[in-house]
Amino acid sequence: MQHAKLSDKVILVKLTQRRAPLTKRDKALTNQLQTQYNDNSLTAIYKLFRDINSPINKLMKKHNEVYAYHKQNTIPHIDAGPRMLPSTLYFEYAQEMKQRVAVVEKMANQCYQDYDQIVQDDVMFRNSGHASGRANKAEYPTAEQFRNAVGSDLRFSPMPDKRHFLFDLSDEDLAEFDRAEAELASVAREDTINRMLKPLADLTRRLGEYQGNKGERFHNSLMENVLEGCATARKLAIDPSPELVQEINEIEQLASNYLQNVEIIKGSANARVEARKKLDEATERLSAYNF
Repeated sequence: MQHAKLSDKVILVKLTQRRAPLTKRDKALTNQLQTQYNDNSLTAIYKLFRDINSPINKLMKKHNEVYAYHKQNTIPHIDAGPRMLPSTLYFEYAQEMKQRVAVVEKMANQCYQDYDQIVQDDVMFRNSGHASGRANKAEYPTAEQFRNAVGSDLRFSPMPDKRHFLFDLSDEDLAEFDRAEAELASVAREDTINRMLKPLADLTRRLGEYQGNKGERFHNSLMENVLEGCATARKLAIDPSPELVQEINEIEQLASNYLQNVEIIKGSANARVEARKKLDEATERLSAYNF
């Protein structure tokens, strides 16, 4: 099958995030461990802002969600570098990321204004119980250091294409360029498939484990995750074949039907066996898909 050129279908987006240092080395405990076990490689680390209700932890949770959305809605390109974004999703992605980053910025500014009190509250929290006297303000970054260490930057760039070069490439370089593009296309297709394979595997495994005993749980989220995987795969698929689109539709229909009839699935061993059989067949077809 002839696939469309990646440069015509995707752009590159790189997310760079700054993170405040929220762990410290416990020198006294490190020295104690190294002496006790005669091992200088041992290091004791403790976490600042241990209270899960601290505004700092709530901020960092939102900060992490920015990266999670970025990873969920883009395709691998280079490790620790840019990722591929289907051009058709640019406006949706950019708007959502802008809103998420703005939320983090607003929370970070509020934390900056209240920082001294937040630190004081955390010192008191950490000094409660067995740890009395171990925490002090000097361990924490200053308000300015903290504020400068939290943020996200996005950079969009076109996907490289050999047509962009203003000079002639050698035949060897052209062949290498084509090989690299074909490899990236394969990575993109494999990533699309894996968006569905994992939730499919989770659902299939649970269908085999579940016995319908009293108190035993079978969560609707198992089917919902399959539906979400299908929706994400359909959205991120680059130049999908009609066969892949049909496969996504069929898996989506299966999961939707099981979600609507979950009580039958839970109450009938035969229904679970039949459901697992169909999911195994779908998984086998996906796993054999030509990446």
